[in-house]
Amino acid sequence: MKKIIVACLLGISVLSFIVAKQFLFKAEVNSENLGPTLAEVRNVKNELRYKHATGFFWADAAQSQKLYNGSEVFTGPSSEALLEMRNKDVIHVPAETLLRISENVQAGTLALNLERGSLHVEGKGHGKPLSVRVGNSDLVLKADAPYGLFAKKDASGQLTLSMASGSVTLENGDQKKILGAGDALSIADPAASDKDDTDSGKQGEQDSAEGAGSGTSEVSAGGGGDIKIGPESEGKKAPALKMTEVVKEKLVLVEPAPKKVLYGQGLEFFRWKGGEGKKLTLQTSRTADFLTETRSEDVSEMKEAVIPKDLGAGEYYWRLVENTDGIPHFSDTRTFRIERLGSAKIGQPALTFKERGKWSLNVPVKDAKPGEKFHMQVGKNKGFDEIFDEYEGPEPLKSFLDVSGEYNIRVRKAYGNNLYSEWSDPAKVIVRPPLSAPLLSKTDEKIGTTGLSEMTLAWNPVPYAVDYLVQIAEGSKFSRILKNVVVANPPYELKHNESVPGYMRLVARSVEGEYSPPSEVYQIKGVIKGPSIEKKEVLPPIFDQPGSSPQFHLVWTHRDSAKKYRVELSRDPKMAGSQMLETENVEFFHNVSEEGWYYFRVWPVVDESKLFGLPTPILAVSYGKPAPLITPKLVTPKKSEVFLIPKGVPVSIKFSWTESPENEWYALEMARNPNFKDATEIRVEAMEYVLKKPIANGQWYFRVRGRNKYMASAWSETGVFYFGVSQ
Repeated sequence: MKKIIVACLLGISVLSFIVAKQFLFKAEVNSENLGPTLAEVRNVKNELRYKHATGFFWADAAQSQKLYNGSEVFTGPSSEALLEMRNKDVIHVPAETLLRISENVQAGTLALNLERGSLHVEGKGHGKPLSVRVGNSDLVLKADAPYGLFAKKDASGQLTLSMASGSVTLENGDQKKILGAGDALSIADPAASDKDDTDSGKQGEQDSAEGAGSGTSEVSAGGGGDIKIGPESEGKKAPALKMTEVVKEKLVLVEPAPKKVLYGQGLEFFRWKGGEGKKLTLQTSRTADFLTETRSEDVSEMKEAVIPKDLGAGEYYWRLVENTDGIPHFSDTRTFRIERLGSAKIGQPALTFKERGKWSLNVPVKDAKPGEKFHMQVGKNKGFDEIFDEYEGPEPLKSFLDVSGEYNIRVRKAYGNNLYSEWSDPAKVIVRPPLSAPLLSKTDEKIGTTGLSEMTLAWNPVPYAVDYLVQIAEGSKFSRILKNVVVANPPYELKHNESVPGYMRLVARSVEGEYSPPSEVYQIKGVIKGPSIEKKEVLPPIFDQPGSSPQFHLVWTHRDSAKKYRVELSRDPKMAGSQMLETENVEFFHNVSEEGWYYFRVWPVVDESKLFGLPTPILAVSYGKPAPLITPKLVTPKKSEVFLIPKGVPVSIKFSWTESPENEWYALEMARNPNFKDATEIRVEAMEYVLKKPIANGQWYFRVRGRNKYMASAWSETGVFYFGVSQ
């Protein structure tokens, strides 16, 4: 019974401790009291523990766990973690590493206190510094470009930095040092050496206590020895850190050459110099930071290693790491690229017409990239025994074909140094023969009802022709083409009204714009239309010519090709019973006798072997006897007016009258007797006349009538006046 009671009491004690740890001593505390987030866990493999500055117990960390000022993390055996700092730098934490993270407000940096183990910093080079706490001092890391840095603290508290890639500037007080790829430094705080024994003893006791309490490989939040972080040291002036260059043999990469392209043809090797008797690791990665898709191979005591055949196509980074004393020493990083010699694939070849019988061949390559080169062959047979043309260069691939027939085309990718991919599947193009000349025939020309020259054209269809051009030109050489008529198919009814005789031919045309040789050339007649009538009338008989008769009168413009003209005249609108009258002039008179309508048209008389002469339309003019002219009325001198002029004074007697329309001039008669015997007639082309010559003294009679060529009005009433010259 006593044993049972003791066992129960022990169980209750253990259960109470577990409950207390679970509920009273949680690692998680209110994040509002921890300040801003300094880092976040991005990836965890196996075991990662963390504890905040205000926490008591360690807790398991998972992805996205936030870390604050003073937070600590450590990794267990066979474990690793990836942290992303607030400034976007990435910290790779390998197994059995204890790390504290803090913020140095005065320096404006995030500080890493490596208590034990190692870490790998992938700096993004954003210009935001990161510092490493060494004893009581901060070593500030500054970079404007991406870099890789390895840090390790050994059991003695010695901190070693080794540059994996890029360049970083180290600053501590007035000290400044640039660390490049392959360089390594040993860094110590001289002031921390006096405290090593005391701190180590305390740390050992605390580690033992925490390890026993948690049941895992845990370490205390107090850290160990000479690497400390925290706001308590920010107010004191820390002594300068001691930086000692770690001298190691330089590792020189030989093969493959920088940016070399490998095509998997035979064995390819990694080759290098240096590292004899050292532990060497060859690292190959898809990324420059060697954190993802990385292969590591132990190449100690080796000078070369075979590049694996199973590497996929793409770009690779490689370097050597010498790690004899646990501190990695990095060579430069080089890149090479692997290409797979796959066969090229060509698109549909295209022919472009250049000129008769000559074509440009354009062969596209599918998925071609800028800078890639290809080798093209154009063969006259499927086996490519007879090569017509070859081309090597970038896409597009071109050739010039000037012989008709069938061509086969194949393409392969060119890598330089006579290295090529497999040939593509062949493609085929057919270069057609040039267009042949059409065989043209035509019917005789005639004038149709529309007044156009008409003829029917016929020809044999030309292979590969899409349409035809009927061409009319002035000369037989067709240097000046007057008309181009596009015709789809024969036969074709050609109609034209070109005014000069010319030549006609037929040309076939392809869809690419090729023109065939011309057909036989035929002469064609020009079409001369009737002249333009400028005046048409029937003139009355001439008044002063006894026996004169009315005259049919025409005036027209001259046609250059007309030798003379033929006037067809009729009283019938359909030209029945017409008479033909010829003239060499552009003005025509013909006596007529009857009143009424006269119908006519004018024909140009031309060389009928070269020209068609077409008449004017049927025109008409009416003739009727004109009405008499209006009789003018006398105005001055007034009736029986007396003109007495002193001797020596000039004579000035004004005769005036009213207007008589349709007249061309006036006839003024003056006589000494009222019957106007022996009268004097004066031609006046106005409505007044001033007599300035002396006349005989005495009584004078005068009268006026309107006149034109064909008639005269009645005489006006007779006027009378008296003229005298005083002595």
